[in-house]
Amino acid sequence: MPVQSVLRRIAAIILVATATLLATGCQRDAGQVPELQGGAPVDTRTGTDEFALEGAGHGRHDGATAIELRFTRPLAAGQAFDERIAVTGADGEVVKGSWVLDDSARVLRFPYVEASRKYRVRLRGALAAADGSTLGSDIERELDTAPVDPAVGFASQGSVLPARDTRGLPVVSVNVPEVDVEFLRVRESEIANFFVSYQRGGRRGGWDLSDSPWQDRVAITRVAEPVYLNRFVLGGAQNERRVSYLPVQNIAELQKPGVYFALMRRVGAYDEEYETAIFFISDLGLHLRAYGEEVFVHAASLKSGDPAGDVQLEVLGRDGSVVVAARTNAAGNARVAYTLDAGHVLVARSGNDVSVLPFNQPALDLSEFAVAGRAQAWFDVFAWSGRDLYRPGETLRISALMRDYDGKAVKPQPLFLALRQPDGKLYLETKLVPGEGGYYEWQQALPPEAPTGRWRVEFRTAPGAKEVVQGLSLRIEEFLPERMRLDLDAPETLAPGEALALAVDAAYLYGAPAAGNRFTARLSLSPALHPVESLPDHHFGDPGLAMPREPRDVVDAKLDAKGRLAEKIALPEEVANPGGPVSVLVAGSVYESGGRPVTRTLARSLWPAPVLVGVRPLFDVKEGAPANGNAGFEVLRSNSAGELAEGTLEVSLVREHRDYHWRRDDSGWAFEFTARHETVETRELAARGNGGTRIDFPVEWGEYRLEVRDPATGLVTRLPFVAGWSWDNQNRGLDARPDKVKLALDKTHYRAGDRLVVTVTPPQPGPGLLLVESDQLLHVQPLEAKPGASYELEVTEAWERHDVYITALVLRGGSALEKVTPARAVGVTHVPMDRGERRIEVSVEAPELAEPEADLPVTVSAPALAGQTAWATISAVDLGIINITRFPVPDAAAHFFAQRRLGVEAHDLYGRVIESFEGESARLRFGGDMALAALPQARGPVRRTGEA
Repeated sequence: MPVQSVLRRIAAIILVATATLLATGCQRDAGQVPELQGGAPVDTRTGTDEFALEGAGHGRHDGATAIELRFTRPLAAGQAFDERIAVTGADGEVVKGSWVLDDSARVLRFPYVEASRKYRVRLRGALAAADGSTLGSDIERELDTAPVDPAVGFASQGSVLPARDTRGLPVVSVNVPEVDVEFLRVRESEIANFFVSYQRGGRRGGWDLSDSPWQDRVAITRVAEPVYLNRFVLGGAQNERRVSYLPVQNIAELQKPGVYFALMRRVGAYDEEYETAIFFISDLGLHLRAYGEEVFVHAASLKSGDPAGDVQLEVLGRDGSVVVAARTNAAGNARVAYTLDAGHVLVARSGNDVSVLPFNQPALDLSEFAVAGRAQAWFDVFAWSGRDLYRPGETLRISALMRDYDGKAVKPQPLFLALRQPDGKLYLETKLVPGEGGYYEWQQALPPEAPTGRWRVEFRTAPGAKEVVQGLSLRIEEFLPERMRLDLDAPETLAPGEALALAVDAAYLYGAPAAGNRFTARLSLSPALHPVESLPDHHFGDPGLAMPREPRDVVDAKLDAKGRLAEKIALPEEVANPGGPVSVLVAGSVYESGGRPVTRTLARSLWPAPVLVGVRPLFDVKEGAPANGNAGFEVLRSNSAGELAEGTLEVSLVREHRDYHWRRDDSGWAFEFTARHETVETRELAARGNGGTRIDFPVEWGEYRLEVRDPATGLVTRLPFVAGWSWDNQNRGLDARPDKVKLALDKTHYRAGDRLVVTVTPPQPGPGLLLVESDQLLHVQPLEAKPGASYELEVTEAWERHDVYITALVLRGGSALEKVTPARAVGVTHVPMDRGERRIEVSVEAPELAEPEADLPVTVSAPALAGQTAWATISAVDLGIINITRFPVPDAAAHFFAQRRLGVEAHDLYGRVIESFEGESARLRFGGDMALAALPQARGPVRRTGEA
């Protein structure tokens, strides 16, 4: 055998033997735990058997970046965390704020830091756990806060993008460099359907864009078609909340007039919902006022506010048909025979401008104006009773008069009365036949088991009619009439440290004193802002004065043999040295022998000094001072009796600067601000003893307060106010209230033939309209509103009613380049009619005492009706019953001549104008910075596309 062959065989044997040994070793080790290598393990966890800091890092609180500290045991919630934990910035500066303890009491968060920053946290050794243990020694930690979560959304919920000088569609973003946006154009025939389904923008998922019969929503693809898609570069540094403008005004596919729907999502976020926006580009502003079966439309330029004539108006139905059409005249006005329908939209066209006003949006909120009252009707019913409180089993006695809308007699006709139980169920319905003078009378015995609560008496002109002409509320209760009277008295004013000397006098209504009856009293305190009766328009003290929140029990005693009590009530320590006048309210109760109380209240004032500073603003505080002008004030020193005093005062104007920033939560984007206060100017002022001293300060838009310090007392009077009539609110949101125009009439009452002068004070000059309206348009004229401008109007016969109002509409033009958002301001004032000659003075003479079951002689006198036929109703009611509900004497004149509700519903576009923000234009990702061509798939769904 060759040597080579032998060697090969020996090598094979060696390899087999080696493999056998290796296999045997693997079988032996497979069932054993390997030896530990590298030494003993190190446990880095903090032991849980003692109170310690478990971890320090970053977290979030209410969506904001926060420092987060975690502890091994629950913390003592009552300790001052801000004193025991300090936060400093990278340069050692102290970071102000407050720590927030979570529900577990193991986690503290400090949400007053910025994202992606370094901070140092120092914990004092005195920081305590709930069981009393402490850290023992100070601890310091350095940490970095987390970056802000990526987020993007449309910056406005508005839908009107002003066409002149527009910068585009604003988008707010943070840590989102790019977004994909698809634009769809709503078909002309589907505009009404679209606004029924999609009233505003916001975050939407795929389900929100699909058909939903039970929500009356159609799929977006059925009412709109895709016209353009592209990727936009938003830019911005890390954690920077940035506003960028999508240049929709420069994209050819979006130039066709109409309504557009935009869907946006950040690049790479395929599981997120879409951010959506509804918009149309137009210079046409629309304001509509509805009067029953007709509407009044005013069209104006958003750029200038000037009226827009020859504008084509069309009301479209859900089927796309034209319900009614009209054109505005040269003044921009049009009256159209049309009744509002929430399923319709108004479309206005002029050249390339198209504006759309859907009627399913909320009407203008005029609740801040005095426009309340009952609705105007051709006839009216005044119903009354001798009292409004009855027991079950007693007999209801109701009287009523039917008159026209102005209280004049009408042709007699039946009325139908319905009585409803507290649960709304009909108890009975009956027909009332008028007697002499149009007088109706009805009485009904209640069963002993009648349910207690508020019953309702309703009057109708036909049985079962839906509309209630007039109603009367009655209370059916198991009660006992008050049998006692209670009088409380005390000095009108108190000095610091002085007790309230309360004098109590109580007696039974039949004359006997409340001898030995129990009396209790509770004390409440609040800032007294108008403590001088003769100076009701002057503000005293500080509205922010700290007061005890809860009332306190201060008296529990028995009255003497004469039913009297004199008690000195010490005031709480919180008002021992108050910084302003304090209103002291005492609620006292005297108890009958059975324990039933009779309660009365007494209000007095605590004056911290004999003389205080009063400030009267020379503008309506609710409406604000004129912006970019002077805010005027009248300043004086007065005692509690209104007697003025001389003195030298220090007057300061303090401005509140608000640093606004964007915040995003589950409901979308919102504004927040932090406030800084700056003393703008301080002056010295000499208060006079024979009147107030005027002082003026120039103000800009914003929040202010006037501070007047009296060196003689060291006290400061503070008056917060706003400059700008809220024009700086920019009408954010669809439901913004209209800004205000101040209207002032030259008289308190008018009648046909008078000349009425109305003074118009707008937030700033501008064009607009002056309207006189009731449930119909009575007069309209253009106005060029300027501060203090007056307009003279003739009062006609058509005004002789109680629902006539003068309305001023002032328009503010604006553009993105000027950073001014177009807006409108509204002023409304009621025009009262003179009815003084129709009010009759009546006097009643009756004995002071009456015996039970005996006749009561009564004499009624009305000298103005001498020689005429008149009717009177007389009710004799227990004073103890009337006192329970404070039932007032029925007043027919006050009812018939009362102000009626404004019968106008107003809609417009100005609350939905897309605001002007600081920001830069977004750059198109595809097609270059200058090219604005759409992607090839612009008519398809959004999908990720490679770079061009």
